[in-house]
Amino acid sequence: MRMAFLTVALCLTFEMTLPAQGPAELPPSNSAWERVETWDQVKPIETDNIVYANVPLINNASAAADPGTPAGIRDPLPNTAPAGTKNLHVDVYQVPSPKPTPVVVQLHGGGWIRGDRPSSYSSFQGFFAAGMSVVTVEYRNAKDAPAPAAVEDVRCALAWVKENAAKYNLDANKVVTYGGSAGGHLALMAAYAPASFNPTGCTDQPKIVGVLDFYGASNVMEALTYKGSSDFTHQWMGTQLPLEAKPEAAATGNGPVVARAENTGGNSDGMPVQPRTLTRRWPEPDAATLELAKSVSPITYIRPGLPPTFIVNGDSDTTYHPTQSSQLKQALDAAGVPNGQDLVIGGKHGNFSREETEKAMLLCLRFLKAHGVIQ
Repeated sequence: MRMAFLTVALCLTFEMTLPAQGPAELPPSNSAWERVETWDQVKPIETDNIVYANVPLINNASAAADPGTPAGIRDPLPNTAPAGTKNLHVDVYQVPSPKPTPVVVQLHGGGWIRGDRPSSYSSFQGFFAAGMSVVTVEYRNAKDAPAPAAVEDVRCALAWVKENAAKYNLDANKVVTYGGSAGGHLALMAAYAPASFNPTGCTDQPKIVGVLDFYGASNVMEALTYKGSSDFTHQWMGTQLPLEAKPEAAATGNGPVVARAENTGGNSDGMPVQPRTLTRRWPEPDAATLELAKSVSPITYIRPGLPPTFIVNGDSDTTYHPTQSSQLKQALDAAGVPNGQDLVIGGKHGNFSREETEKAMLLCLRFLKAHGVIQ
């Protein structure tokens, strides 16, 4: 069976910067995980729904009460925590090994407003084949708490990984953060942000030795005003309320006044079109919103000494502008941080082909091997 790795992609060219080296292509290694057809042979020990933190629920009037439920996520658990709080969970997929294994901490996407841990481990089989265990993390979505709550939750999950490393045979000195979309952003923040994001009781963090960022936001300030990301980014900020949706009235030559709404398509014969609901619109970001967005932007914290970072993004992404990833790579290059980029020609916001996703997983694993994370 060939693996469907849902959140990574292929680029026809692979560029990587290594310490004290220029851009280089990594050739295939002699590691057993190079054989994609064997990836489904490793069966992890699965432990689900482990409570790692109890956190407060914080009212967020900016967030949609029902953002929808994406496919492929774990069924939500009833909240049995004390009133006004929420229990957060992790799932552990432990690779059988006589010695502690490197561990991937996976952070789900969903624009910070929806989603949860994946319902199966099928997308992690490349990691398992390379001897890596996986911990998937639940964090507060926007309706549960505005920014920066999700970042703080991820930091607590990392502290849980270190505290429980021996129990699950994990190597706390070889932790890789990984995610797609909002999860990519959180993977970056988990590794880059200062200790001020560590909540009380979550200050003892493991060593992060790599970041796998798949089409995540590096500059949340710009995400506030980009068409594809403005709505959910404002919801997560929680600092402003949406404008009332009022279709623009316009006269149509000899017809009645009709509603003109963005993306309605209109009628080519000039006949009146029926009113349609406008997409959610927001005011221009105010100073407080921009300051908060800056504080949760990975680009704010670029500096020498950050963990090696691998970036995957499509050059035709309409959710986050592709410059989100190019800005990140340029900043990492300038700071001398080892990094690689897999730029998908014609790729949008994930959902790449099976061939692309399998090959990109190989590039990720080669990147991690080049930096001593796996063998």
